[in-house]
Amino acid sequence: MDEEAVFPEEPVERADDLFVLRSMFESAEADQYEANRAAARRAEQLADILDFAASNWGLYVDRPMKAGSAGSVEEWAERCAAIEAGSRMCLSETEVHRLAGAARAGRRQLPGLWHLVHEGFATPRHVEAAAGHLSGIAGNRELLARYDQALAELAVTVSIGVFRRKAKEIAHLLTGATAAQKHAQALTARKVVVTDLADDMSWLSILMPTRRARAVFRRATSSAKHLAKNKREDRTRHQLRADLCADWLEGKNTDQAVVTKVFVTIPLDRLAPGARASVRDHVPGRKGLNLNREALIPGEGPIDDATARQILLDEGAFTRVVTDPVTGVILDMDRRSRRATPAQRAWLALWHGTCVRDGCDRLALDADIDHWCQYHGPSRGPTNIANLEPECDPDHSIKDVTKIKHRRRADQSIQLEFPTGHRTRPTPELPDDPPF
Repeated sequence: MDEEAVFPEEPVERADDLFVLRSMFESAEADQYEANRAAARRAEQLADILDFAASNWGLYVDRPMKAGSAGSVEEWAERCAAIEAGSRMCLSETEVHRLAGAARAGRRQLPGLWHLVHEGFATPRHVEAAAGHLSGIAGNRELLARYDQALAELAVTVSIGVFRRKAKEIAHLLTGATAAQKHAQALTARKVVVTDLADDMSWLSILMPTRRARAVFRRATSSAKHLAKNKREDRTRHQLRADLCADWLEGKNTDQAVVTKVFVTIPLDRLAPGARASVRDHVPGRKGLNLNREALIPGEGPIDDATARQILLDEGAFTRVVTDPVTGVILDMDRRSRRATPAQRAWLALWHGTCVRDGCDRLALDADIDHWCQYHGPSRGPTNIANLEPECDPDHSIKDVTKIKHRRRADQSIQLEFPTGHRTRPTPELPDDPPF
């Protein structure tokens, strides 16, 4: 051994260091308990707001409801209150209903577990997880009490992930569900979820029966092995599996293949004089993406040039859109028919991305195309881009059956004004040259 070798000294444990570390943990725990108590109070307040709105539906809704309106006046009033609460508290409508639902379930069916939440030892998420298995228990008071007691003891000892799994197991034990019944219940939760990541990448997750998931993976692996035999193939096994699954889901090379609409924007000053003279006046400018410069995916935002070029090459066709060379806005497309053309629908989805209502993130691709000035009205609004807007089905209905006022801004986004006086705010846009 080298006599000159130097070994680091072992750290000397001091009593005051342990005291400091324990104090840090205790402070973090105290803050967590207070945060849990605050979350419980907020959930209860949201439940009270929705219940009050339903009981006093006249604050939001007129009676009688218009023909064709789905749902009761109580349901419509509750939804209006959820939208207003979400706008005031920067929450989604779904989040408002989720938190209020946890408080309702805790108060009415799981008082022991809700008491822990109220005291800060558990969270509303614990109640949400437990409420998902109440269907076979709620009608039996004895089973419900046993379920509540077991979960209350469990919530203070395990993580939320373990709690979810154990809540399901306890519910099945109490109801005596067989393996087949358990699988049938779990099968109802199957769904597809997209989680966006950085750099134009996303996870596509599919909750499905294990046998089907394994079968899909085996098929992808077998096909990837076959492709990997090609000496010119430079993709890894993981990349091959991902590409194959994406192709299958898109229906590539089949009659059911996904069709991509490609837009190429052309500034007016690039057209020949004869073509330029045939173009109608453009819509007044608005804030937004510079359509003379950026490629984008409807509802998602800009994409890089390489991806845009690849899409164009893959599709082999495009739709020409004439834009103003300075503002980048589309030139008007006037029609005498009430129904928007496929090109108009596609453009509105591309331009707006989502429903035009403040705070709504439902894709414009799935929205209704509404006339701001009614087509069948005294002013007979035209079917052109200036008078059309994508509104999701729920928001389109709210415009017709509630007392919420809709105000249209210059950029064609929609502000809501509630009977309480609260007004929604637009989503702020980044400047062209952000200071970061």
